[in-house]
Amino acid sequence: MGIFIYTHPVSSQEQLASVQPLQEKTGKSSGKISLKKLLSEISKELEVHFNYDSNLVENQLIALDEVKLEKGQLEKSLREILRNVNLDIQKLEKDNFVIYSPNNPLRKTLRNNSNRNTPSETNKQNLERLNATQASVLQDIEVKGYVEDEDGLPIPGVTVIEKGTSNGTVTNMEGNYSLQVSQSNAVLVFSFVGYETKEIPLEGRETVDVTLGTTSESLNEVVVTSFGIKQEKKALGYAVQEVSGEEIARTEEPNLVNALRGKVAGVSINSSSGAAGAGSNIIIRGITSLSPSGDNQPLFVVDGMPISNSTTSGSVLPSEGSAASGSNEQYSFTNRAADINPEDIESISILKGPSATALYGLRAANGAVIITTKKGKEGKTQIRVKSTIAFEEVSKTPDIQMTYREGWRGRARAFEDPDSRFGYSYGYYTWGPPNGPLDNPANPHEEFYKTGLRFNNYASISGGNSKTNFYTSVSHMDQEGIVPNTNYKRTTIKISGETTLAENFKVSGSANYTNSGGSRPNGGDKSVVSNLRRWSPTIDVNDHVMPDGSEKDYTNGVINNPLYLAENSTFEDDVNRIIGAVGFNYTPFKWMTVDYKIGMDYYNDSRVRFAANDIKVAIPVNGFMIEENINYKEINSNFLVTLQKEFNSDFSGSLTLGNQVTDINYDRLNTRGEGFNLPDFKDLSNTTNLFTNKNAYTRRLVGVFADAKLNYKETLFLNVTARNDWASTLPKDNRSFFYPSVNMGYIFTETLGAQRDDFLSYGKLRASWAKVGKDASPYVVGQYFEGTPGFPLNGIGGFKKSNSAGDLNLKPETTTSYEFGTDLRFWGNKIGVDLTYFQQASENQIVSFPVSNPSGLSRFTTNAGEIESTGIEALIDFKPIQTKDFSWDVTVNWSRIRSEVLSLPEGLEVIEFQSSAEGVTSRVLEGGSPGDLYGYGYERTDDGELLIDDAGFPNVDRDSLKYVGSAMPDWTGGITNSFSYKNFNFSFLVEVKQGGDAYDESRINDWEFGTITATNQRYKEVIFDGVTSDGQPNTQPVILDQDYYRLSRYNAASELLMQDASWVRLRSASLSYRLPKSILDRTFFSGVTFSATGNNLLLITPFEGYDPEGTTYSAGSNAFGLTGYSIPNTRSVIFGLSLNF
Repeated sequence: MGIFIYTHPVSSQEQLASVQPLQEKTGKSSGKISLKKLLSEISKELEVHFNYDSNLVENQLIALDEVKLEKGQLEKSLREILRNVNLDIQKLEKDNFVIYSPNNPLRKTLRNNSNRNTPSETNKQNLERLNATQASVLQDIEVKGYVEDEDGLPIPGVTVIEKGTSNGTVTNMEGNYSLQVSQSNAVLVFSFVGYETKEIPLEGRETVDVTLGTTSESLNEVVVTSFGIKQEKKALGYAVQEVSGEEIARTEEPNLVNALRGKVAGVSINSSSGAAGAGSNIIIRGITSLSPSGDNQPLFVVDGMPISNSTTSGSVLPSEGSAASGSNEQYSFTNRAADINPEDIESISILKGPSATALYGLRAANGAVIITTKKGKEGKTQIRVKSTIAFEEVSKTPDIQMTYREGWRGRARAFEDPDSRFGYSYGYYTWGPPNGPLDNPANPHEEFYKTGLRFNNYASISGGNSKTNFYTSVSHMDQEGIVPNTNYKRTTIKISGETTLAENFKVSGSANYTNSGGSRPNGGDKSVVSNLRRWSPTIDVNDHVMPDGSEKDYTNGVINNPLYLAENSTFEDDVNRIIGAVGFNYTPFKWMTVDYKIGMDYYNDSRVRFAANDIKVAIPVNGFMIEENINYKEINSNFLVTLQKEFNSDFSGSLTLGNQVTDINYDRLNTRGEGFNLPDFKDLSNTTNLFTNKNAYTRRLVGVFADAKLNYKETLFLNVTARNDWASTLPKDNRSFFYPSVNMGYIFTETLGAQRDDFLSYGKLRASWAKVGKDASPYVVGQYFEGTPGFPLNGIGGFKKSNSAGDLNLKPETTTSYEFGTDLRFWGNKIGVDLTYFQQASENQIVSFPVSNPSGLSRFTTNAGEIESTGIEALIDFKPIQTKDFSWDVTVNWSRIRSEVLSLPEGLEVIEFQSSAEGVTSRVLEGGSPGDLYGYGYERTDDGELLIDDAGFPNVDRDSLKYVGSAMPDWTGGITNSFSYKNFNFSFLVEVKQGGDAYDESRINDWEFGTITATNQRYKEVIFDGVTSDGQPNTQPVILDQDYYRLSRYNAASELLMQDASWVRLRSASLSYRLPKSILDRTFFSGVTFSATGNNLLLITPFEGYDPEGTTYSAGSNAFGLTGYSIPNTRSVIFGLSLNF
């Protein structure tokens, strides 16, 4: 018989007098109750734990009039009750009891020979007495050992039993155990909630140390949902996927969003670039907004309180001199979730659909990322110290040609000349002669980008007792980027705690401080990247300064040397952030809980942008400098009252009523100075022209909600929610909007009577329907005044009406979702399959679109347009091998999402998300999908044949844009393999993106400047395969010279610019080794772990250029499929050492 033992600090004997008679609870004085339900009710009310073989209590019924609990006599009272179903009970330690069949001779002898325990005896005395009694009836074989987690920390309360018997014990606070067993070849079973169960044969050993890994496949798995509420996953009628903190930390990713890549079905994540501190995008179940500036990012919640994950681009451009489409093209700004230290995370739950996020309201319309941070645990104070060092390098570069040198029309032009202004005679392109023996060509990308370094140090101390727990940590990360003169640093401090002031009253609080920022490299127009893509491989890119410190440049200032640019065109940011919360939990009655929490998220982002007067982008304004100061403050108040009711032995339910108030205040002050008086004095006072701009808004959201749950026989679950929000950004008459949800789960294997060892041991069906709203951005309703350029002038201010306006009857967007799924487990959870199908439609889209000039407006915001998405998600868990020393676990996730634009605003045929100078544009049309790309193509006949002109060349048709591909993949997936052998752990994740196209925005420069291997085919005679204007096959030979590659009649064709961005990559691999306890016993360490981790180690893709995962635009952008203008993504290797005390 198997038992499960768990320690609890509260004495049941002290509480027994206050127990409400069960007849009063159920409202019955007669009838029957299931034994399982009775034990569960007593366990809840007295805070004790019962351990039993589920087969013994299954289907056992107890007459209610026989349920009599006497004060101070719990064991005696239950023994009388259990006798009627031929069972018995014995106290193991403190408030832990075992229920067993008295027909078991071993247990019968044990009970008859053991002394009765009294409430005054300690746990240690009880265990010693139990073991001493066992020793009298068993062979004298004592087994000792230690149980730890994957971090080397002891796990108290682990059940250790001798398989096939009821003989067992639990680990103490230090993770140690001692057990008398019946034979030398016995098998010990180790189990604990939230951890994998292991069976270890003794094979004659008397010492067995065990490491338990966490598991998320338990049939009684608990996940964190809205407002930090923990629920059994089996009770949910919608899809939720949880990633453990250990999985997050194992990747050693500094940005926690990147640590989720490839692990969650239906979630798309990509790092915007490989720059130090680069931000990351996360999209759950596709794009839901048709607005180019719309928010498609999910809500982030930490310990029940929403926080900001915004990415603010601000304004970093001069008044003239830049062709950039916007500031988000220039830098990979950090998303604010990167301020959280991944080492502080206990788990992350991804709530995907509106049903899962209905209680969070409109801010969670795109899903929610629920982060639970670590807390102190009862027992010995734990100290943990961890240090890592990481090495990073560019994972993929363009294929640079090494055949031809710098030059023009076959002649070299750039030669070193120390007497010239730039140290070279003028050159620029790479259309020179073949390289000779004195030339030394090198890939400028490989020469320029250096090996980045990242150091991370972390320390934590945590602990607690039966009433109070605490956790505090400090960390510091120092990253040197792959671009010279760039870095990113982050320091975090976290303090949290919880204490029980009274039996029914708890208070908790937490405070997190983060300081982050550094010096960032720029991308986009006139940047390190765009100049590097033009650089000739025969010119040393690192030879960048003259003896007097001025720029050495073979282009004579047409473009800047990339290294000189990195040193003299800078962007620095300094972010200080505080996230804090306090709250209480009050239980005035057994059936009622009151929970309140108030939290604040505040950060200040101070930025300085500097471009010297000899930098290309700054020459028109004689240098410029920008100081920008951003303040964000969010206060959330959450109030919840939960009522619970047991209607009878079959029905139970709960009702949660709540109120949420959110206040957000934001302001941004941007001051730009242009025209330096002195070239090396970096101060706004050194500029001749000053421009100041300030943006600010206040936003309030108020919501009330209800969440009702019904549970029938732990088999059928119904959940209904309703919420009403009031949003300050909408017109007064439309600020209030209501949205409900309903979901249901049915565990059909309970009805079928399936057992754990059956082929289908667990089966569940689920279905949900939900509606959720989304409000507008601040100040888009109506028309406002704004400052007039050039004012104030001579003390006179000037304002004008904005050229943008919004509908005075603007309504909230609404998203309606249907979801169906199943959760199947085979052979006792050896194989798990979770399948989900969803469909969601977003209508009343809030869209800002261009209007005609005669109206006096340039843009108008209104409700129009509808987008629909459907998708399939699959999650498969498989345990191929589970033995004493070796285990192998496999997890597969797969998803496919399709979206369609059902309608657009009346009179609007197209919405552009992002355009480019070369014509490839991210836009949507009715019947199309978000992520669609349009561009120019070659002129072709009606039959699709290439049309050749009279000169023998194809020509680009620039009359109209045509559909050239979609950035969205056909499907994505990930396969994680985890191996454990004794003290070694090894895991790796292979991630796949099949399909999806991308436009490399630097590709046209590669063609024009002759830097890539595709241009090696030059000065050769060819005949293009196509037809002439009269329909005859082309027979005209032509010479491929530089004009052919350089002119837009060739290089602007989407056939050349668009590429397949599919890939297969080894996303991560991790190897760790824990020193055995036999060695640690001679030291003051409780755990020592060495680790080696690799991220993005291998990439297989047909895409030519940088890693196609990077994006031209910063995190938070809705323009997908545009790449090649940002700092290339990296691969990294990390070595770590973790010490536990």
